[in-house]
Amino acid sequence: MVEELTDTTIDAFLNEHEIVLLDVYTVWCGPCKMQTPILENLEKELDKGRVRIAKIDADQAPETSMKYQVRAIPTLILFQKGKPVTTHVGVWPREEIEKELAAIL
Repeated sequence: MVEELTDTTIDAFLNEHEIVLLDVYTVWCGPCKMQTPILENLEKELDKGRVRIAKIDADQAPETSMKYQVRAIPTLILFQKGKPVTTHVGVWPREEIEKELAAIL
């Protein structure tokens, strides 16, 4: 299951996991609803010891949105060892996510 984060839980989660793909979304965003099943299906197949997928609602987490300069949604941010390495705005196809993950694994 894709973990739901908040402004207060995100830092600990990013520091706890080696690689995190963070989906910054809102409940009213149409493209975000298209991204969700892609991430949920991918998450089922990942090595959770190395890669985790999480999401955070931009409307409920303004500090995180400002910190990572989220200007549009969905925004997906790939973190390695707690630091952002890639940011993608818009729906990110599964094949492209897999390529990006393979490049850092």
